[in-house]
Amino acid sequence: MTDGGVMETESPLRWRDLVARGNRGGEALPAIVPSLDPDDIVLRGRFRMEMLRSGLSLHATDAVDLRDMTTAAAAGAGLTVALFLRGEVDISLGERRYALSAAREPVLFLLSRTEEDRFQRRAMRGNRVRKITLGLPPDWLDGDGGHGGGPACAPVAGEGGLRRFCRTHGASMVLRPTARQVALAERLTGPIACPPMLESLYLESHALEIVAEALGMVDMPAAHPLSSRDRARLRIACEYLESRDPDDDAPLRLEVVARHAGMSVSTLHRLFRAGHGMSVFEYERARRMERARTALECEGVSVTEAAYLAGYSSPANFATAFKRRFGRCPREVRAARIALPPAAGRS
Repeated sequence: MTDGGVMETESPLRWRDLVARGNRGGEALPAIVPSLDPDDIVLRGRFRMEMLRSGLSLHATDAVDLRDMTTAAAAGAGLTVALFLRGEVDISLGERRYALSAAREPVLFLLSRTEEDRFQRRAMRGNRVRKITLGLPPDWLDGDGGHGGGPACAPVAGEGGLRRFCRTHGASMVLRPTARQVALAERLTGPIACPPMLESLYLESHALEIVAEALGMVDMPAAHPLSSRDRARLRIACEYLESRDPDDDAPLRLEVVARHAGMSVSTLHRLFRAGHGMSVFEYERARRMERARTALECEGVSVTEAAYLAGYSSPANFATAFKRRFGRCPREVRAARIALPPAAGRS
């Protein structure tokens, strides 16, 4: 068992339960606007808060906000590593406000706190958020070999950019997560598919891998950063892929994508590797798989229909690839789909 025990809920979640889970998970949620009764329902979906043995706190959410509301709390010193898979996020630390969107692609967000400050989150009714937040205590990066509360194998902040980042209150960084980080976060936001006695190890190993890779990004500047022109061409190529007819089962032709974006095929390969960390074909497969998952979750399509959307002729092969990517099979996702509130104007 993890320290503090397993705390997970399926829809719905009342305000009193959210406060109780926050307090047990190491976070306090003492203030809210507008004020709510303890039995008012605030979320529908999956919500998990835990303290892991390594000293990390884990907050995993795949849920729909059912109210416009603002929660506020005192946040202590530490470092936050958050990976947003879906939804809009509006948060503040003191006077600093951060607006993030994972509408088009996942976002990795790092936030440093060297002192206690006021943290706020503004929820939007109908906004579905799928994300993980990992909290690192301040002594976790002291580099004392594990004597300060962090594990002996914890990443150590060196004298470069990471240490400067951790020593700057309110310092933030928005990064593009790797495909591996996204896959790990997908698993953490879903049901845990392992025996109970291994659950703690499962959660902790996934969380540590995400954190280690994220902290490595802080000290690792891009060897060949994309120019504004390259970013514009990459965006055009991605928009072209997004605009393809879902019913068009013709093979993807790289020369057509490259020509549409005004570049050569070799440049197209280079920009996708630099900008997304994957090939054009890997990007297209991930995009179609995400579309299939959304159809299962929100529209209740059959597994066969979802396989077709993802570009698979065999539902069995689709199910295998789907579970490898998201950590659960398509039938489980379809059965546990989250209903949007009737008057939701955003998704």
